[in-house]
Amino acid sequence: MGVGRETRLSAWIERFAAHFAEEGIPLIGGRILGYLLVCLPSERTAAELSQELEASSGSISTNLKFLVNEGLVTKRTRRGRQAAQYRINEKKWADLVQRKLDALISVRELTESGMRLLSGDPERALRLRTVDDLYTWLATELPAVWDRRPTSSR
Repeated sequence: MGVGRETRLSAWIERFAAHFAEEGIPLIGGRILGYLLVCLPSERTAAELSQELEASSGSISTNLKFLVNEGLVTKRTRRGRQAAQYRINEKKWADLVQRKLDALISVRELTESGMRLLSGDPERALRLRTVDDLYTWLATELPAVWDRRPTSSR
């Protein structure tokens, strides 16, 4: 008998969280994102997330605040219901990627200014030139790729 779907999804959530931990999102925050991307129903309370992800309520609360502030998760309250519900905000993922593209372009601006400082000193500029060439290419090519991205399937 193979590993069940929920077990495989739990492992996927862990891989997802580990990836985004490298991107600067706390591990629990990545788990919340991964879980909210695949859970049914699509909304969960903080208490439900705490139980499902086996994380402390304080950690869940702290990370939900972070994710809501980042725009990746939305919080909704309903009259007559005490607990807020959270859901993934899939439309904001494009903003996350745009910030990463902007960061790449800002590195290009840094390498370019370094190259100007080292003009006339090719030996010192050699390593910087290699990095500048890479970021120049990225700053030139990625915006066009980004502009061709498909629209949402929703």
